[in-house]
Amino acid sequence: MTINFVCRQSKSGKDGLSPLELYVIIDGKRRYVSLNRRINPKAFNNKRQMVKGDTQTNEYIEAVRMKCYTLQTEMLKRGLLFTADTFVYAFKYGIKQNSISVYALFDEFMVKQQEKRKVGLITQAVYVKYKCTIRYTKEAMKTDKMMNELSTSDMEDIYTYMLGRMANNSAICYMRKLKTILIYAIREGYITTNPISFKFHKDKVKTDPLTLEEVRRIRTKVLGSRSMENVRDLFIFQCYTGLAFYDMSSLTQKDIKVDDDGKEWIVKERIKTGVMAYIPVLPVVKEILVKHQYLLPTLSNQKYNSYLKEIQEVCGIKKTLHSHLARHTCGTLLLNAGVDMLTVSKVLGHSSTKTTEAVYAKLLPKTIIERVEEVSDKLL
Repeated sequence: MTINFVCRQSKSGKDGLSPLELYVIIDGKRRYVSLNRRINPKAFNNKRQMVKGDTQTNEYIEAVRMKCYTLQTEMLKRGLLFTADTFVYAFKYGIKQNSISVYALFDEFMVKQQEKRKVGLITQAVYVKYKCTIRYTKEAMKTDKMMNELSTSDMEDIYTYMLGRMANNSAICYMRKLKTILIYAIREGYITTNPISFKFHKDKVKTDPLTLEEVRRIRTKVLGSRSMENVRDLFIFQCYTGLAFYDMSSLTQKDIKVDDDGKEWIVKERIKTGVMAYIPVLPVVKEILVKHQYLLPTLSNQKYNSYLKEIQEVCGIKKTLHSHLARHTCGTLLLNAGVDMLTVSKVLGHSSTKTTEAVYAKLLPKTIIERVEEVSDKLL
């Protein structure tokens, strides 16, 4: 930390006096603080940091300098964030009993979540959501600040930033996670009110699963690059296993089990719910596993969905392809093929068949026609 004083003649008033200012440089960032003194700028010796013939002001300058170093020691001793902004805030208003910066709060909160994850109080998926929430929030904020400086306007800016990066419903999901973090800050006494005081309104999203014909079209289409072929393999793998993207990304050969009849199964704990999924390895799934030597390609979810949009155009699919659509497609295709609800629930790793019924029990038009024709005679 560098401390200096300045008296600029350009700020002189009608009386010819200018405010004495303190400026600090921390990590290359300079901040000015106007002090409660006005002096003759011509009497100020910038090199010696003294006012000629003004003993009282010189003693005041030294007192301010000592205050700065004492403040620096206290902030570092308490483990508080030490930046030019947080220092100036502490200089003006003092160090409050429970002062903490936003970034420091995030670090503290994530330590707590890590402990919860280890004992099973939260899932890995929830933990990852918090990490992503913090990353997007930091990107939106750009610089750290004290918790008690946060405003509703700051929260609206963060929400706006997220809307520029993702769909509204995804942004709301992260903002709700941020609200939970801020509730933790209230419980710990860092702030008194939650700056997220506005309401969110989710968009109604209708997810139409792919038909078997559309899945086959994607599977058999000749694509122009190895990258697109890899993404297509992953998508088809999801369509026939129902694995969520992060479950598929973490899949290893250890998750492939062989039963007494020599049949292969994917037996894996779902990251989101911690529930075990039991998935038979169908021929198409086996084909993809062998092709990639039981080590599926890896890439980010964002990149994955980006490639899927290209595949969608190439294959002439009118529905928007995304990673979760494959999971919806798997559940729906199984149900329409006559697989019972409990079995589909086990494959998808749901904790209850109610989830399967509510989300995935969607009859495709062809199936509806077949079912109605089966009972048509009874309706006459």
